[in-house]
Amino acid sequence: MLKVLLKAPMSVYSGYGNDGIGIARAFMNSGADVYLQPSHVDAPLPEDIAMLLTKRLVAPFDLMIHHVDPAQLGLLNEERRGSKVTVAWTMWEYTSLNNLKGRSKLKKALTNYDLVLGYDQVTADCFRPYAGPKTSVGVLQGGYLPDNWTKVEKDWHSKRFGFAMCGVLSDRKDPFVTIMAFKELKEEYPEEFEPAELHLKTTAPGLHSAMEQWVPKLRVHYDSWPEDVLKEFYSVQHVLCAPSRGEGKNMPALEFQSMGGAVIATNWGGHTGWLSPEYAYPLDYKLMPLDGNPRVSNARADKDHMKALMLHTFRNRDEVKAKANLASQIIPQTMSWDTKINHLYRKVSELVPGKGTEILHKALMSGANNESF
Repeated sequence: MLKVLLKAPMSVYSGYGNDGIGIARAFMNSGADVYLQPSHVDAPLPEDIAMLLTKRLVAPFDLMIHHVDPAQLGLLNEERRGSKVTVAWTMWEYTSLNNLKGRSKLKKALTNYDLVLGYDQVTADCFRPYAGPKTSVGVLQGGYLPDNWTKVEKDWHSKRFGFAMCGVLSDRKDPFVTIMAFKELKEEYPEEFEPAELHLKTTAPGLHSAMEQWVPKLRVHYDSWPEDVLKEFYSVQHVLCAPSRGEGKNMPALEFQSMGGAVIATNWGGHTGWLSPEYAYPLDYKLMPLDGNPRVSNARADKDHMKALMLHTFRNRDEVKAKANLASQIIPQTMSWDTKINHLYRKVSELVPGKGTEILHKALMSGANNESF
C-alpha cells in the first residue's frame, strides 16, 4: 500500500486548513495509507481526520506532500531522507515573489523537494527561478469537497435577481469593482434594474453598512455563518461576482457553481484553472503594480466590463441558467479533491522520473482510479 505523509494545517476555519482536510480524505479515498504531520490544528476536526492523528509517524514514506503558504516552505534533512518523493504544493497571487517575506531564504528552502507544484502557471513561473537543478516545477490546482455543495433549483425568472460576493472581502477581492458597476447600473437603468440586488457577505472590516443607503438594494452581511446558512445564501442568489486581484482557486466560486449558480470572475491566476466561457463569464483585467512596486503586479478587473456582464446576465436569464446548470455538472467532476489527487499521482510520475513512476504504480496497486488521471 502507498504510504503518504501529509504536512499541512488541519482546520475547518481557514483555507489551507480546509484544504488539508480535503487532501487527506482524497488520499484515503485513493487507497493510500495516510499519516498526518499538521503544521496547525484547530478543534473540532472531523472524526475521520482526527483518527489519523493517532497514527505514529514511522518512516520511510513513499510520498510526502507539504501543502502550505509559500513563506512556510522548507524541509529538514531528516524529513527529506524519510520520504522517497517530496512535493511542495502551494499558491501565489502575484506576478513575482519579490514581496514574499523571507524570499532570500527560498532557494535553500526548496532544496529538499523533488517537485514544487503551483496552483496555476502564474505561481509556477514565480517559483521556477528559485528551484535548483534537482527540483522540478509544475502546475496542479487544488480542489474542494463537492459533496457538501449539491445543486439546488433556482427561480431564474422571478422579478428579484440576486448578485453576490462572498469571502474575506478585502482589497484583494476588490469588492468596489462590483459595487461601482452595480451602482452605475442602478442609476442608468432605474426602472429595468430595480429588481436587482447585491449582497456582500464578508468577514473583513471595511464595507460599512452606510453603503446600503448609498446604493439601492445593496446589503452588507458582516458575519461568520455556519455552513447551512451559507448554503441558504447561495441558494437564493443567481450570479456570484469575483473581480479578485489574485486567487489560488476561489472556494466560494466553486461552491456557488456546484449549487447551480453562475460566476463572473477575473480571467487571471487561479481562476483560469476552471474558468470557461462555456459555463461562466470571464472578466477582463489589466496587470497593475502592487503598491507602486514595478517588480510585483496583480490583476485589476475592468469595472466597465463587470458592468456589461452584470447587465447581460440580468437580461439573459435562460442563457445564464444553462451555463449555471452546466457548471454544476463540470465543476464537481473536474475540481474535486479526489480528481486532483489522482492527477497528482500522474504529475509526480511525469516530473520526477523513476521515483515518481514508482509512486504512480504503487498508487494504482493501492486502488487509485486510473480513468480519472
